[in-house]
Amino acid sequence: MKYLYVLVGSKNGFYCEQTLVSMASLKNDQPDAFVTLLVDCLTDKGFISELERIKKYVNEYIVVPVEESVPAIARSRYIKTSMRKYVEGDFLYVDADTVWNAPVVETDFTHDVMGVLDGHCLLAEHPLKKGIEEDFKKVNYNPDVDKYVNGGVLFSKDSEVSKKFFDLWHKKWRETSSSGYFIDMPSLNYAVKQIGDLFALLPDVYNVQISRSWEYFFDAKIIHYFTGWQSDCFESPYLFQKKCFWNEIKKVGLSESILAAISRPQAAFEKTLGVYGNAEKEFRDTALFGFLEDLYKRRKEKGTFYFLEKLVQFISSHWLR
Repeated sequence: MKYLYVLVGSKNGFYCEQTLVSMASLKNDQPDAFVTLLVDCLTDKGFISELERIKKYVNEYIVVPVEESVPAIARSRYIKTSMRKYVEGDFLYVDADTVWNAPVVETDFTHDVMGVLDGHCLLAEHPLKKGIEEDFKKVNYNPDVDKYVNGGVLFSKDSEVSKKFFDLWHKKWRETSSSGYFIDMPSLNYAVKQIGDLFALLPDVYNVQISRSWEYFFDAKIIHYFTGWQSDCFESPYLFQKKCFWNEIKKVGLSESILAAISRPQAAFEKTLGVYGNAEKEFRDTALFGFLEDLYKRRKEKGTFYFLEKLVQFISSHWLR
């Protein structure tokens, strides 16, 4: 089985650095892993130094002809939704914003096409259900499924069923992307629905989405930390979600300290951490919490937060004893 990555470079993001880290962590866990990388022409020509680092981990390098005038995100999704036609053999596709924690078990890959549920739950229970439904409106398509599959890790056999699946996905993606919104998961789930029982769920440990659930983190094979960044002054306690981590890699590559972190991704946290449950999460999602959090982030420039803090302390000490 091959391990497949898609890379469309950007000077503004950390896509090259994330690809490098994911591949390095894969080779750390599975030194003999056969890695395939698909890139577009602009990436092949414009990211020479970044690719020099990455290619040390690559066994098969393929440049896919994609129209250069389209946005980078569209080029990326074009390749991803059609990747089956460029690669021979069975493959496990893996998003770049991932880090490997343990080797695969070959017997887990039982069907022609396989993936993990988005959020590790049914769509009706998804904490971001409203946002997902807004995505459906933006692309003018609702796949109308109970089980909404995440596109971050996908297994594909080299079979007619799998080729049909990718043909369906790519065709539907081209249709939905005409809206100017290039996301690929609504069209992915269209293809999942069309092939029915020929698609199966992978064990959740192959795509542990830590921004959604921690249920599978301690048994994770692949940790999917996502690329959505928090603000510079209020970052995540997880190293792989910190901009400073990726900026260091952009400057110096894989230093010894970075390689050490990659080898132990379950331990890559700040030393002092808090844990909160559903009730506190609901509070953190309120507009009031967001307002106070924003004031706190801006505390160096403005004294509003500290004024409110002292006011609340005064009220609490005199009237809320």
